[in-house]
Amino acid sequence: MSSIFSRWFTQSSPNASAVLLPGNRFFVRTITLESTDAASEVSLAMEALSPFPSEHMLMGFVVSADNKQALAYASHRRRFTTEESFTWPDHCQVIPEFLALCGERPDKAGVLIHVGDERLTALAWSETGTQPIAVLSVNRDETQIDALAAEIILRAALPDETPVRTTNETLQAELTESELSLRCGKGSPYILNKAQLDQADIRDADFLAERRKKEQFNHLLWNAARVAVVVLAVSLLLEVGAGFITWRANELRTSTEARRPLIQEIESAQALAARITDLNTQSPMPLEMLALVNPKRPATVDFQRINCKANNAIEIEARTSNASDITTFERALKEIPEVISVASRDIRARDTLTTFTFTITFKPEAVRSAKIKK
Repeated sequence: MSSIFSRWFTQSSPNASAVLLPGNRFFVRTITLESTDAASEVSLAMEALSPFPSEHMLMGFVVSADNKQALAYASHRRRFTTEESFTWPDHCQVIPEFLALCGERPDKAGVLIHVGDERLTALAWSETGTQPIAVLSVNRDETQIDALAAEIILRAALPDETPVRTTNETLQAELTESELSLRCGKGSPYILNKAQLDQADIRDADFLAERRKKEQFNHLLWNAARVAVVVLAVSLLLEVGAGFITWRANELRTSTEARRPLIQEIESAQALAARITDLNTQSPMPLEMLALVNPKRPATVDFQRINCKANNAIEIEARTSNASDITTFERALKEIPEVISVASRDIRARDTLTTFTFTITFKPEAVRSAKIKK
């Protein structure tokens, strides 16, 4: 947990996210990569170049953007005392300081010399390469700038007229969750993404693997803490919202109770209006329906009984001395625009009279219209 809080505080100050080691304690080589396994190729190449076994070396490398070259650097463990090693924080990257100058590549072939308080660091670039082809770092009292420039131009096999630029700005490093940004003053940054951080760090692979596990655990704790904060914030908002809703509900309840007599009066008026509307629209209207039917009745037909079956239907029991008038009457009724259907039944002939029953269904709105016109 302490590493989480230390990361919060260390990110706010320059160089807190990386330990920039003196460049003059390393020998540096540019290695051409033939495969995608850069780590194995760099390890074999540095073992061949170094007079010391790999277990006695502190070594790291950075790969170019096109994955065709690697800038490798190594130093014997004895060049760093035990006391110095203990000062390297676990959560920081431990890298040579000249990596902070790799983002200062000139447009063409050129040399950059950084003038520090204690050291002079020179980097040389070719016309096409994205990484330095030579790196040289010396104490300030060992050589002068011109001599250092001439030496690195010679080592890099560059023309004598190769331009040389000097700078004395502060070397800086800033670590985020996904990358390490190295720069000289306000110059262009040199970015090491998350996959390159362990490759660039000079410490042992076992230590880096253990640190990676701790970082993953800390990352889980950090995400859990953030989720917990979000949950608490949402819970607080829900509590505040629930309190406001309760208060508002009480306000509305009090207001409703105060207006209850008025509400009851309005509800009674609405119920009465609804009842009047029902009576006006749903109550049977036998006289209106009979008024629509009677003009079509043949002279031989006598109505014996009329029953109102619904608010838009009547049943007529009748008799006639001419049986053919039943069909004529039924046809005339069906031609009335207000009639939906006519159903006949119980047609019986006795002596000279024929009795029958008609059930006539009307359009409700047509019957009401006829009532209003009347």
